[in-house]
Amino acid sequence: MSLVRLLLFAVALAAIGGAAALAGRASGLDVSDEPAGDAMAHAEEAAGPVAAGLSDSASGLRLRIAPATLRAGVPGRLRLTLTDVRGGAVTDLDEEHGEPPLHLILVRRDLTGYLHLHPERSGDGFAVEATLPQAGVWRAYADFERDGEKVVLGRDLVVPGPFEPQELPAPAHTAATDGYEIELDAGQLRAGAEATLAFRVERGSRPVERFQPYLGAEGHLVAIRADDLAYLHVHPRDDAAPGTVAFDAELAEPGRYALFLQFRHDGAVRTVPFTVEVAP
Repeated sequence: MSLVRLLLFAVALAAIGGAAALAGRASGLDVSDEPAGDAMAHAEEAAGPVAAGLSDSASGLRLRIAPATLRAGVPGRLRLTLTDVRGGAVTDLDEEHGEPPLHLILVRRDLTGYLHLHPERSGDGFAVEATLPQAGVWRAYADFERDGEKVVLGRDLVVPGPFEPQELPAPAHTAATDGYEIELDAGQLRAGAEATLAFRVERGSRPVERFQPYLGAEGHLVAIRADDLAYLHVHPRDDAAPGTVAFDAELAEPGRYALFLQFRHDGAVRTVPFTVEVAP
């Protein structure tokens, strides 16, 4: 038999084996009699915490967003639908702590663009107006709680047009925006270790005396891992010094992260990006 025929034969066997495995799963033929939910839980325990926002389905829920394509700089209405394992629409999300039921975080995949929106219930889903300013692929994170469980689902949106990815800025402990100077004190960040990230905010070289509540808190922080876009959203501590917004966060894997700090002052929400490096 020729080498080509041998290769074709091997590919055919692999395909048959894969189809048989899929058929076995579809028909419920499994050597394990453990319930699927328990098996998944045990797998997660063995592998450690699962990174959030990497899939459009988790915790028995699935996310769909329409349309999946927007024009750069042109407002569009996004419709988000959450469905359960039976395909039924899900809208009964938790509403606590003065927050809206659903956060929609839109981040360009090179981490140079960021929007934080709050879709409202509309029919059997949620809807919000969004304007993506730049061409490229944007990651959309639907962040919510249901029955006390935190869930983050992610999908991509496309904005057609010329797109040249930009490098994430080098790690730095200071940033400035809209006349504010922000200094980050995080110490040595290590993977899997809880750390406190404290942001001291000044304007005109004077500490900001009081932050206005933003979604029921003095600030919000989103961290996104650069290599795979894993997502973390944390709320501030309530014992930070005046002029400081502090967060406790655990960054699970080593590597570079983009941080997006948001706080409200003088009636406007300010967004400040940082880059940090997490050691193994």
